Amino acid sequence: MPMKPSGLLKNKTVSFLFRVIRVFAVLGTATAVAVFLISLKAEPEKTAVKDILPGVTVLTVHPETRIMTVEAFGTVKPRKSVNVAVEVPGRIIHLHPSFIEGGQIKKEEPVARIDPRSYELELYASRVRVRQARLDIENFEQDVKNLKQDIVLSEENLELVRKELERVKTLTRNQFASQNSRDRAEQAYLQAKMQFQSLSNRLLLTDTRMTTKKAALAMAEVDVQKAALALERTRIQLEFDGLVLEKSAEVGEYVNPGQILGVVYEAGKLDVDVRIPIEKMRWITGLSESQALPGVKIQMTRSNGPVGSGWTGRVARLKAGIDERTRTLPLTIEIDPPGPDHPSFFHLKPGAFVTCTIIGESVDNLFVLPRHLLKTGDIIFTVRDGRLKMKRVTVFRKFEEEIYISDGLVPGEEVVSSPLPGAVEGMAVAVRNPAGETGSK
Repeated sequence: MPMKPSGLLKNKTVSFLFRVIRVFAVLGTATAVAVFLISLKAEPEKTAVKDILPGVTVLTVHPETRIMTVEAFGTVKPRKSVNVAVEVPGRIIHLHPSFIEGGQIKKEEPVARIDPRSYELELYASRVRVRQARLDIENFEQDVKNLKQDIVLSEENLELVRKELERVKTLTRNQFASQNSRDRAEQAYLQAKMQFQSLSNRLLLTDTRMTTKKAALAMAEVDVQKAALALERTRIQLEFDGLVLEKSAEVGEYVNPGQILGVVYEAGKLDVDVRIPIEKMRWITGLSESQALPGVKIQMTRSNGPVGSGWTGRVARLKAGIDERTRTLPLTIEIDPPGPDHPSFFHLKPGAFVTCTIIGESVDNLFVLPRHLLKTGDIIFTVRDGRLKMKRVTVFRKFEEEIYISDGLVPGEEVVSSPLPGAVEGMAVAVRNPAGETGSK
């Protein structure tokens, strides 16, 4: 028999009330447990809040003496490099055994020899021409002596003929001689006079002819010197101890004047061209166009680090002008050859890249600090009596990771060396490390 609607509604109401009562029972139980637990908790002890000071590390600064240096970079090049060239044509008959790339040739050793046979023959022929010219002069001098004697005889003959003419003229006037005799006497006188005049004229020309012959002798002697010089030039040698950079000839090759056999540079004489920014020139003292600056340290730079203990040199000269593109002043540094106890110089070759440290003036009373400690506006944080003090300083120079301060600090002052966010003038700080450190630490 189906349930009536009133009975069905009654059952739903009872079920709902039961669920509500169950929820309230759970909540009540939980509340009671919570209150019980809270009642068991001990009362917290109340303490006063303390202010925590920001901690800093400091370093104590003292004045130091620093030498101003300027670093520059350059490539090693030979101080004296020559092209070994041919001055006379011919075939190469000899080359020095060390005339190869990297070989060393001593001073005045023959680098190459050109076939000298034709030059020896030319020298012999020119000497023969000199002897011929001298014999010609000797013969001509004897001819001059003979000519002078002929002139004396001709003059005596002229005087005799003149006297004979006078005698014939006297006889003709007295009619003791015919007119034909007088004509013959006059003709003989004229011939004698012409002979004397001809010999006298020849004597006047002897000085000119002697000058010509002496000039010919001088030219022959010049030819001897030229032939001797050409023969000497078949032997090519160096005026210094050299190292071979390049070689471009072989034995048996025919060469012409001006042809280059190779390139050689003077051993132990190396230079470095560097460029110094204009603003860094103020740190180099005593440098002028007429005075070199000693004390330049050269150190070779390699991919695997420095080689040897470095080299010394000097600023030999300044270039004439400033590079307009880079605004730098070019300098030439001459590297001093080391002594026999410095084997690393063997590794210093043309083309090596080196770092040059130019030593300048020495400056006293500088405070040296790490560069990161300098704040905006040239401010340095210091600590005095537990309070932060911001001091404006005079920066003498910024060099690599350091700064040199010339004014604004006093000896023994403590400089904050750790970060300090939110720094305010006069704020209290706590120093963490003991005093006594120096600015170089």
